Amino acid sequence: MASRTCWACETKAHHTMHGEPTRVSGDRDIHTWAAAFQCDECRVLSIGTASLVRTLNPREAATQMREYGQYIEWLPTKAVGQHFADVPDHIAEAASEAHRCHSIGAHRAAVLMARSVLEATAKERGILKGNLIEKIDKLHEEQHIRPLVRDSAHEIRHLGNDMAHGDFVAPVAEEEAAEILELMGELLNEVYQAPAKLRAAQAARLARTGADASNN
Repeated sequence: MASRTCWACETKAHHTMHGEPTRVSGDRDIHTWAAAFQCDECRVLSIGTASLVRTLNPREAATQMREYGQYIEWLPTKAVGQHFADVPDHIAEAASEAHRCHSIGAHRAAVLMARSVLEATAKERGILKGNLIEKIDKLHEEQHIRPLVRDSAHEIRHLGNDMAHGDFVAPVAEEEAAEILELMGELLNEVYQAPAKLRAAQAARLARTGADASNN
């Protein structure tokens, strides 16, 4: 299935192929094909290219591009971030940058940014001493995060440490990076967003209670 984050509407959407692919280059065994795709959400066009093994006709190329859409390279490219309400600006921007890296296939950079967000969160909560293991555990000890989120933070640390220490032998798959970003989101929700929602609900309740009392 050909899906991507659309450069125009910034929505993760399926893209439908229009017409047949065109072969743009190739040798005896590998051929590069290009095709026009339309975003199912906003209807804007993108160009997708794919290098296919011994694919000699447009119909076969179209079938493979539809079946193996995760291997398509897209034009134009656009880094797409994400908004994090109720998170301190400097941490929210770093978290959004992690998503922008992921959206253009820079998965190692996305993981590194997620690790940095984790460290910055501990720092913002006043946890300055120790290594990242200790800082994560301290976030839990001080009841900023539950045990499950603590364990999620350690998963970010594990993969992020590989990147930070220059261990680039194994590639980072898109699914791995997406999982790390999801765990990062859980951390930010636990520390900042869920408490903010609770405070807003409490304030609204108190406002209603005060209004009811004044009307009696």
